[in-house]
Amino acid sequence: MRTLSPFGATVGAVAILITSLIGCGGDSTAVPSADPEELFEQGPYEVGFREIMITYSAAASGEDRELLLRVWYPAQSGSGAPPAQYSVAGIVVPTEHALDAPPVTDDAALPFVVHSHGNAGESLLTYPYGELMASHGWVLVAPNHTGNTAIDFLGAPDPFTRSALDRPNDITAVIDAFESGLSGDELAGKADTSSVFLFGHSFGGYTTFAVGGTGVDFDELASNCDGVTSDSCDVIADPNVEAAYRAGFLDERIVALAPQAPAVGSIVDDTFGDLEIPTMLMSGLLDQTTTHENNAERAWQGLDHPDDLWVEMPEGAHFSFITICHDLTQEQLDFFRPDAGEDGCGPEFIDTEESVPVLAAYVLAFGRLHVLGETEWDPILNGPPLGNEGDFVVTVK
Repeated sequence: MRTLSPFGATVGAVAILITSLIGCGGDSTAVPSADPEELFEQGPYEVGFREIMITYSAAASGEDRELLLRVWYPAQSGSGAPPAQYSVAGIVVPTEHALDAPPVTDDAALPFVVHSHGNAGESLLTYPYGELMASHGWVLVAPNHTGNTAIDFLGAPDPFTRSALDRPNDITAVIDAFESGLSGDELAGKADTSSVFLFGHSFGGYTTFAVGGTGVDFDELASNCDGVTSDSCDVIADPNVEAAYRAGFLDERIVALAPQAPAVGSIVDDTFGDLEIPTMLMSGLLDQTTTHENNAERAWQGLDHPDDLWVEMPEGAHFSFITICHDLTQEQLDFFRPDAGEDGCGPEFIDTEESVPVLAAYVLAFGRLHVLGETEWDPILNGPPLGNEGDFVVTVK
């Protein structure tokens, strides 16, 4: 295992450095390095955006469960479509790229990526990742995890143990829908659901690991309920819920993972080493919500795939992965995330207008390498960190 510390290399300088290293010795068979600048630029496709509702049978209860999906996709150029509208509960999030446009008409299935938002989060916050990846030819789907969104938390959110059960099943339901359940929608048949890239933030990091194949420690959950009366404990007292947890959540269509500030705590057991697919762990050293020691470090110590990667932000914290620090007003932040100022949205942390584009670049590169097999991205991912000096540290197995 080795750590690649930043030493002031800009994106362009990294490209020059890696290209020169690969060229040493005149080995004409060496794999050429890609240009990392490409990861920060909009790709050749226009970006489409739409919302889709799907319904599936919830685990254990069998009740209908509805999910709102936000979908970014490569759109037809020159369609004359109007700009997409991003809004949640009257809050408008600006977009410079997405259009309410029809998808491309290519016959080939497009690479597919799914994102899982954090606890009390919102799928629309995926938009910087969605816009970038769609412009490079990907279909990105971000479900709202019903019962566990910011709006749900203004009322009566689902108990934790219910959400921890539903979230991984939501991901499988999304893949199932794009595989065979979008009858009548223009996106039907557009995504390659046989090789799916999954990433997620915080509770979405737990979701990512669970669907990727780590075990969930039901016995630990149950032991926390000894002598305790709560809605969460009532959920796991149901034998059907226990059976659903013990069955596991592995979806073998997932081929690569990128958990961001993952909330693994004690709910994920020590089976990180059982993952058979590459994982790009992403974390902030100053995270107060999913602390480094109990989450990212624990996960990294267990991961042992040769292509695993750890991208850290020395001045990053929990909300350094999403855009609330710069998209929301202080009044809105105080209302929705009063803890944000102490966990990513303050002057002592990396500026999210700088961190999010770099994180999105890493996600795009990791997907291109491990889903599309574009080996020219390997030197970028394993080389000096992207971004400004000192903002990122990369560790490889």
